Amino acid sequence: MHLSSFVAVSSCILLQYPSVANGQSNASDTRPYPGTPANFSSFALAPFWPYQTFVTEPEFHPPVLEITKQPGASDGLFVFAPLPFLLVYPDRPPVGLIMDQLGNPIWHSANGYLGQLEVQQLDGKNVLTYWTGGIGGGFVDAHGMGTITILDSTYKLIQNVTLNDGTFKAGDSMQNMPYPSYIDIHESHITPKGSLIVTAYNSTPYNLSAVGGPEDGWLLDSLIYEIDLKTNETLFRWSSVEHIDELPLNGSHQLHPNGSIIDGNNATHPWDYFLTNSVFPLDDGYILSSRHYWSAIALDADGNVTWTLNGEDGGDFDLVNQTRKSSTFSWQHYVRPLDSTPNKNATIYMFNNHNNGFDNGTNPSTGLTLYLDLQNRTVETVSALQDPNEVVYVDSQGTFQRLPGDHKLLANGQIPTLTEFDDNDRVVMKARFGQDNQVSSYRSYLVSNWSATPYWAPKIATTQEASGNITLSMSWNGATPDVYDGWMIYESTNVNGPLTEISQRVPRTGFETNATLSAGTRLVMAAAGKGNQATRRSESIRVELPSV
Repeated sequence: MHLSSFVAVSSCILLQYPSVANGQSNASDTRPYPGTPANFSSFALAPFWPYQTFVTEPEFHPPVLEITKQPGASDGLFVFAPLPFLLVYPDRPPVGLIMDQLGNPIWHSANGYLGQLEVQQLDGKNVLTYWTGGIGGGFVDAHGMGTITILDSTYKLIQNVTLNDGTFKAGDSMQNMPYPSYIDIHESHITPKGSLIVTAYNSTPYNLSAVGGPEDGWLLDSLIYEIDLKTNETLFRWSSVEHIDELPLNGSHQLHPNGSIIDGNNATHPWDYFLTNSVFPLDDGYILSSRHYWSAIALDADGNVTWTLNGEDGGDFDLVNQTRKSSTFSWQHYVRPLDSTPNKNATIYMFNNHNNGFDNGTNPSTGLTLYLDLQNRTVETVSALQDPNEVVYVDSQGTFQRLPGDHKLLANGQIPTLTEFDDNDRVVMKARFGQDNQVSSYRSYLVSNWSATPYWAPKIATTQEASGNITLSMSWNGATPDVYDGWMIYESTNVNGPLTEISQRVPRTGFETNATLSAGTRLVMAAAGKGNQATRRSESIRVELPSV
């Protein structure tokens, strides 16, 4: 079993939570925030932000989503993994979530942190992928040692992908803790050829005297692996340390304000000088993002550096005067190619944090799109998107997702907000799932292609109301709206049944649907279905008669 984790400054805190199954809500409708779902309860696990509660899944407490939409906004489901700040929310575990745009949960994971929760494609089919493991490093620039899990559209396990060649040193306070796998938290991309691109870190001895550190110093080697998912064969490996001649140490911005390197004195506290936080395949190699070099870097198929675009001085490119300010970026995440022609041109986009833990509050974070002329080595800014009514300064994390119809989603990582822009760069949707700096989601997505029929059965539970009526609550965690649109209820006045006739049909209302049972019902069952066709039945449960 892998341990779920929270991040704390300069240490690693590992907390394990019990597994749970599915979730639903109660019927309370206080709704102090506009746009919150009808099943919102005023009960909250922690102050400052409201959470939903469910009768059938008492362990589930997803956040209320505040959502505003304009005409033309995209349809779809939010996929994200909220990570509460431990000191603010000590009783609220991290989870993975899929939620609709009414704020209803569609799928709620077992309690525990799921990094990089994402819908991807494998062998032409949609799959759900996520990272689990242990997190070390600082609060802003953490790294992980874990496993990538791949689930099919019934949530059955396809594969756990691991990486451990026996050479890894974790660094930080996690150095002496054994891990079955050392895949880092920052990237897990499935390629069209059925391979998985991941990152990893290795605490490595290195002479740091050239940058003012000790001769017998230590740094974190930033590693990239491409793994064949059928054979587990390593197809590609890249090490930042092995390319220091192309990417010298003095290019790192991971420094104290006085210019000295951060850590590096021993294996437990190595200097995290590079930090690869995204990797994506190109036709002729790869493009990576080095957060601490403020750079997007292209590699050829053999791992040689083809070009470097540096957010401070351009690197191999000229940031011409009229675009210098808007083309500048730093501490960035999620660098992706929009299109490219080898050796001619490329359009790339990224989440431009422009802030970190000690360099913040001056430059707003944006969704940055750049056009690169690879022959003349010049850069042109296509757009630098930000919500003009809600400027953010994001120290860590973030996603800039391209959506159909040239829409874009800006997910602000450390700041728990998502903003959709249309093809004219107009804000058409805004969502919030917590207070600033109290909860984050490393990456967040809006997807329209996830259809899932869980392999497990729906859940039902009963509640006796003050009026004496019995309310039946029904839910099917993970089932998407296209799979079922209502419930068929079977009741019997005999505690032993039979349950052969449908007594009620109730339309689906959010994650949990409620109905009042007929008087005298002693046994009940429900089936989720579409139209008149039942898709999956719950177990039957006995109904206690109202107390007199």
